[in-house]
Amino acid sequence: MEYRFIPLLILMVLAACSGSQHLTEYELQRQFMEDDYDSTVSRNYITSTLPIDSADVNKIIYDLWRLETDQYPENIKIYARVYDSLGHFITNMADPYKKDKDYNYFAKIDEGLGKIYNKRTVNIPKFTVREYGANDSIPYNIMLCVDNSGSMSGVFNTIMDGAELFTSMKFKYDKLAVATFSDDFELRAPLSDNTNAIISLLRAKRKQGLGRFSSVNEALWKSIDIFEGTSDSVPRVMAIFTDGDENYSKKEVEDIIQKARDKNVHVFCVAFGYSKDDGLKKIAKYTGGKFYKAYTKEELTAIFRDIYMSLRFYYFIQYLPPKYYGTHFVYSQLSLPGRADSLIAEGEYDVSNFWGGEGNQFVVPITFDFNKSDIKPESFEILDGIADQMLSNPKIKIEIQGHTDNIGTVEINQVLSEKRANSVKEALVSRGIEAQRIRTRGFGMTMPVANNDTEEGRAKNRRTQFVILAK
Repeated sequence: MEYRFIPLLILMVLAACSGSQHLTEYELQRQFMEDDYDSTVSRNYITSTLPIDSADVNKIIYDLWRLETDQYPENIKIYARVYDSLGHFITNMADPYKKDKDYNYFAKIDEGLGKIYNKRTVNIPKFTVREYGANDSIPYNIMLCVDNSGSMSGVFNTIMDGAELFTSMKFKYDKLAVATFSDDFELRAPLSDNTNAIISLLRAKRKQGLGRFSSVNEALWKSIDIFEGTSDSVPRVMAIFTDGDENYSKKEVEDIIQKARDKNVHVFCVAFGYSKDDGLKKIAKYTGGKFYKAYTKEELTAIFRDIYMSLRFYYFIQYLPPKYYGTHFVYSQLSLPGRADSLIAEGEYDVSNFWGGEGNQFVVPITFDFNKSDIKPESFEILDGIADQMLSNPKIKIEIQGHTDNIGTVEINQVLSEKRANSVKEALVSRGIEAQRIRTRGFGMTMPVANNDTEEGRAKNRRTQFVILAK
């Protein structure tokens, strides 16, 4: 049975939004944006479902839609979509909905490691695939953030109608919050599962908060805080509608990415017409979200439906990734009966911890033998990843800090921590990093992060810590 996602409330909202004034507003903008039309952005939007045995395998598209790294290095989670060019999500290809139990649709996964230094491809020998669909009730906490700045004034009515439409498409158990921003940030409706109440709040304050300037990054930063106190077991999704014209924030794109990753928030960026897309694309890519670009009201509607459909219908892939603290490229092979070639979907994730700005600190598991400063071989790939990131981003400068537990004298631990920090520097220099980009310091036992009375605490204190000095 083909599943169709066209609730009556959506049809009602679309009818209310189809007056000539709003359509003219958006279509007039389109006339001035034809030169900006981005043909590289996919516009295959999911609207319904179709079982694999009814699908034309030559029209199928395979997409690694979202990648999550919050459990790295123990687990990588991939949300994959299989759909056709007509907008059908293709079902019945994995348990528990799989019909042909003997056929392996998801044939192979490889990972490419690194961009520059010691690039290589490794096979993932074991992975699992689980299909999610209409019978799986998955609640989401969703934050919608709408640009109300001066650069959006020409399409104000359209984006506010769009905010109502996005709200109306919410599934029953989802909780949604809505905020608007210009040079300031205003929460219009707090997290709630009451669709009618959220729409009422939006209508009551429809024209409030209009401003001249646009603080996109500050709005994203504050929107992430709305999830504070919500359950970690409920996925956190944020959608922002904006032209990306950032002209007021003190926050940088990297700050937003780091915070979203820390809080496990996936950011979906919907850019309007003539927009500044680079920052939005980067935020979506590295927070496990998706970037969209809209030019017409019809396209905006399709995007909203695609977001909600893709949150419910997907193939969930999990596996143990290689330990490499850098950029990973994922290549997943889909085999379809009756199709001559396999489909390869590609994805990318970065676990380098280099997202924060100056002063950001992170620890990676570089190991040494007891009372020695020689780096153990199991840490070499970790150093490869750090070197690759620094070669890919030549402005990065770091400080390497050595720390020990409290076993031994103060003097011995101080010398040991300095030697270990220098060993890491030498390893990076041998991989092509200029020595002047790296500073080393040893702190011995003076800066513990855990209780030295237990072996677990002492293990945490024996660490190599990295601090970003410049980017």
